[in-house]
Amino acid sequence: MISSVICYDLLFIIYSRSDMLGSEDLITSLTLHELSDNEYSDKIKLGAYWELLKHMSGSDEDQACYEDIENSFESLKSDNARFVFAVSALNVFIQNNFTGPLLSADLLATIKDEDSAAVKGYSSLNNAMYPLVKCTKLFGMCREYFSTQNDSSITTQLFKLRCIFVEQMLMEDISPELFEKVDKLTSIIEEHSDVESMPKETKCKIFVEIGFVYLYFQHMSKSRRFMGLAQKLIGFSFKLTGSLGKRTKFQEKALPQLRVETIIEENVIDATPLENEPQIIDLNDDTLLEKISFEDKNIQNSVTNLTAPFLLHMASLKLKDFALEEMLREEVIAFLEGIIEGKTFSYCIATHAFFIRSRLEQKSIRRLSRCMEQLEEVVLGFDCKKVCARTGSLLQSGLPPMWKQEKLLAVMYTSIGSHKSALEIYSRLQMREEQINSLIGAGKYETAEKLTRTLLALGETPKLYCILGDTTQDITHYEKAWELSGESSARAMKSLGYHYFNIKEYRRALSCMQKSLDCNFLQGGLWFTAGCTALAIPEYGIAIKCFQSSLQIDDENGQGWSNLGACFERTGEMHKAFNCYKEATKHSFNDWRVWENFLCAAAQIKDFASMIFAYRQIISFGQKYCDRKILNCLVSAVRDNMTSVSGQAGFSFYDKVLDLFKFASSKVTTNFDLWKSYAAMHLDIDGKKDVDKGIDYLIKAYHSASLHIERSMEDFLKCTECSNVLFTYVMSQEKDSPTYASHLQSLKSILQILITKGHKLSDSMSDDGIETKDLIAEYLNSAKKHLEEVEEAQLFV
Repeated sequence: MISSVICYDLLFIIYSRSDMLGSEDLITSLTLHELSDNEYSDKIKLGAYWELLKHMSGSDEDQACYEDIENSFESLKSDNARFVFAVSALNVFIQNNFTGPLLSADLLATIKDEDSAAVKGYSSLNNAMYPLVKCTKLFGMCREYFSTQNDSSITTQLFKLRCIFVEQMLMEDISPELFEKVDKLTSIIEEHSDVESMPKETKCKIFVEIGFVYLYFQHMSKSRRFMGLAQKLIGFSFKLTGSLGKRTKFQEKALPQLRVETIIEENVIDATPLENEPQIIDLNDDTLLEKISFEDKNIQNSVTNLTAPFLLHMASLKLKDFALEEMLREEVIAFLEGIIEGKTFSYCIATHAFFIRSRLEQKSIRRLSRCMEQLEEVVLGFDCKKVCARTGSLLQSGLPPMWKQEKLLAVMYTSIGSHKSALEIYSRLQMREEQINSLIGAGKYETAEKLTRTLLALGETPKLYCILGDTTQDITHYEKAWELSGESSARAMKSLGYHYFNIKEYRRALSCMQKSLDCNFLQGGLWFTAGCTALAIPEYGIAIKCFQSSLQIDDENGQGWSNLGACFERTGEMHKAFNCYKEATKHSFNDWRVWENFLCAAAQIKDFASMIFAYRQIISFGQKYCDRKILNCLVSAVRDNMTSVSGQAGFSFYDKVLDLFKFASSKVTTNFDLWKSYAAMHLDIDGKKDVDKGIDYLIKAYHSASLHIERSMEDFLKCTECSNVLFTYVMSQEKDSPTYASHLQSLKSILQILITKGHKLSDSMSDDGIETKDLIAEYLNSAKKHLEEVEEAQLFV
């Protein structure tokens, strides 16, 4: 049945479509009958799709086959045969543009001009197809076949999706039109009746494929959703954990090392055929081990071809979502090592893992050599003469086309200062923008501008004018690009918007950004920047719309949630702001500033439980944090028995607030406001008073502010306030209290220090500060009277 099709093996697809022939016996179809013999079964498993096309077209010669391929396709009478022909054509196209091995050099040279002409048919003014795409006739035939198929089978819908995805990967920029087609097809596939009856392994692969499609379109939210559905289907989960291990050959003590731990249900069968994995290049360093040597030798990694895409997807997401700090870099490498060490037999998955690892390790001097050799090994492997299966898991890996893979090698050459080698690659690959940027990086500004103008002389395009604008920093070139494109170049308005943003002309910047987003709404980063620009104006309504659009594309952007919360806060919608800040803490958990926003919003809506939790989180991050208003709010909530947003009485939070003060004071030991509020919890709460502790904490509050009384009027006022409160409570203590005498002595010392340093503060002030001097004198007179009373009280102890 078609519902049980394993969509990644052509033979299974062929047999799954047999029900579409009605009463026609499968064996009567000559093409399908011949495909069923062992010889062709083996060829398909080896990825010999070109041989299959030659066989079906009745040709023994490569050139004759390619020239007559469209006629051969039209001559096929069986719909199944046409389907197999189209799928084989797509696989040959992928093989020659993504994975290798390539068709013969003679054949590729012959069809070069024809492909160049065909590429122009796919390109638009603002979004061109890469000019050196090979075998476009094959892709065009395949795309034409599936776009005209009206049957609703799941297989047809999947191949329509694959054609669109492959087309997008050939384009220079993300296409909103193609995204809309993808969105429509994925909805059809997800809701298709045949999906429910599929084996869960097959359904998992389909959802993984869709997840990588959305990842390429940079729609992180939908990408995560489909990957999550796939994980649940097979019961797969993974997490980062730590185990003791060694990294170097001379390391004696094992230290905690990051690794990925995977779990999968035992009854899941991975029927993925084995492929030729690229050769793994050894590190061969005199200090570093080839891999982390864990103490526990029983650690096993259950990563397979079925589960490796999940780790690759997570690594790719982290690369897109965040600036790579050192800890995050280690996390991504842990996911990649899980794939590489997991004995993955998928060429595409392993290759993509190598590429991401190379990007991360290129800044390590000891690993740089391996990075270069690994990339060179992959690039040289494109022209491998050995027939091998590589295309099977391409769409489950997100592996980019060959030229983008080789581009990374050029980027690495640039990073080590080898601009000549990088320029040679860019020139050969006809990557003009990268070539010009490399010239700029090498300091050859005039050469870069000259090359750009030379290319413009050959043919004006909006992109070239944008590049010229980047090169010369002349915004008139962006305006020319916008005009030339018929006001449809998202790149031109985006560049112009960033220009105005950098010079703080926010209204003009916002206008340009909105025009760019009207041309291409799949720009999550630009939605975010537009929101920040609207905030700066301020235009809160526009900012809210921009941040919401950004979060539709990536709903795990913590900064986006935080900024959206700020917009709602400034428009007075505090409950919405609170919910946004709460969401932000999930995705920016380690950013104490996000927690501070959440804390302040919780205070405004009187969510005391969230206030306590958020304050504790900020302190646990190592911040010497103290907010007087928040502390006073918590004390008031308990003292005045305020009702929280959840309906709880404020007094019920007494123990939790007291525990928070205990934790905070153990981390922040010299903050006046913290100790003062801690004292208030023991002095001001009816039924919970503990005067001895309250006085002790007031004494600590005084000492926290007394270090610079003679230089700071603010500290002097704090100490004066604290001494007055202390005087009230100490003098009202029972005379037979065991702490009365020590408290009197502490108060006497405090007043003496206050008087001495207060005079120094007054003397340091200029004659212009006469009013301030009078205020200090008034406070000092009061302190002297208190000191006299304390000394008198000590006579009777």
